[in-house]
Amino acid sequence: MNYRRRKRSFQHEEAHSDQEAAHVPPLKHELVPRAEPVMITEDRALLEYLDHARQAPIVAYDTEFIGEETFHPIICLVQLATSDSIALIDPMAVGSLDPVWELIADPDVRKVVHAGKVDLQHVHHGIGRNAASVIDTQIAAAFAGLPWPVGLARVIESFTGHRLGKGHTFTNWDTRPLSNQQLRYAADDVRYLPMLWAMLEAELDRRGNLDWAIRECEDTLLQSWEFDPEPHLRKISKGMRLKPRARALLRALVVERNRIAELADRPHRVLIPDSAMLEMARRKPSSASELAAIRGFPKPTAEQWHEALLGILSNLDQLDVSMEQPSRPSNEAATDQVEIDALWMVVCTRLLALGISPGIVLSRSVLAEWFLDYRKARSSALFDADDWRAEALGSWLCDFIAGDRSLVVEWGDRGTIVRERSGPEDAPSD
Repeated sequence: MNYRRRKRSFQHEEAHSDQEAAHVPPLKHELVPRAEPVMITEDRALLEYLDHARQAPIVAYDTEFIGEETFHPIICLVQLATSDSIALIDPMAVGSLDPVWELIADPDVRKVVHAGKVDLQHVHHGIGRNAASVIDTQIAAAFAGLPWPVGLARVIESFTGHRLGKGHTFTNWDTRPLSNQQLRYAADDVRYLPMLWAMLEAELDRRGNLDWAIRECEDTLLQSWEFDPEPHLRKISKGMRLKPRARALLRALVVERNRIAELADRPHRVLIPDSAMLEMARRKPSSASELAAIRGFPKPTAEQWHEALLGILSNLDQLDVSMEQPSRPSNEAATDQVEIDALWMVVCTRLLALGISPGIVLSRSVLAEWFLDYRKARSSALFDADDWRAEALGSWLCDFIAGDRSLVVEWGDRGTIVRERSGPEDAPSD
């Protein structure tokens, strides 16, 4: 039993003991269902509930899954909710989840999730289509004066003052029966979402950020589910600057690891840990025994998949190095760092004044790279023209650097007050 499964088992036992201890009655609100959730274990009941859900103004969606043991997560429970009911669907009992995925992919049915990236990926894996018409309240909250990212419980408490009971997210969701605590936790993951979106929608409309939040939610649905090696390359190299040929080799190994992981139905880190990937690229072994000799390299992987991996290592001359650019060193001199720190503070202040969490817009490193180029008059725009970020920050920032905009920061009864000026003679305006 691996570490994660042991941790799940520990919390699973806790969730099955003293089941009433963590119970918190649902918040009283017209959009919050107070009835007990319905456990669905038959196909007919599932189809009946989906018919009901399609008639609702909005449907909340979430899943409980185990993602650390297989390539694709094991879906152990699916939660749906409307403003008057909650359904907990048992994938181990119903025949197929395709009808659920069809609902989530239906552009005519509005859905709401919280931090739903992995949950939405189930849809594409299940029926080969992307989810549609989905609002993510974690994204929306970042436009309503809350941090990015932020958990569901904190958003609910911020808007209502209601605190959810103790949760058991990391349990053996694939073990039956599920306890009352587990079922309540799963139900609360969707119970409050219709209400929460109604509150967020009103707040975003008041702030003038509603269109930007919806566009960001829509953009997340347009993402490709094709494998992207870049995040894995950054994680494996840990910020080290790799030469183009070394980076091309590591990229090829990352892509091959992903292919093998899917065939073997194993997570990347279980098939070959990141540290062993970097060492494999450095040593360039030529046999299965040399692969297995790498510290941390799983022997079963070396035995079963050595031919595929060694085939990459033995064809270095065929690697496409043209697409690889050496990592760009930091160009920040001491004076640059002071200026960029000051500009980053201005950017954060401007965004927080709009109620937008800076983290969902850009990072300091992105700002620094753009600014150093911009100052040399060889920079492109900070954001694409059709990106909402260009409207919220891009053009304003260029005007600010040019001296055509300014910020006035004050302290009021309710904290920081930020006012803007369009020119030196203009009066401050909220």
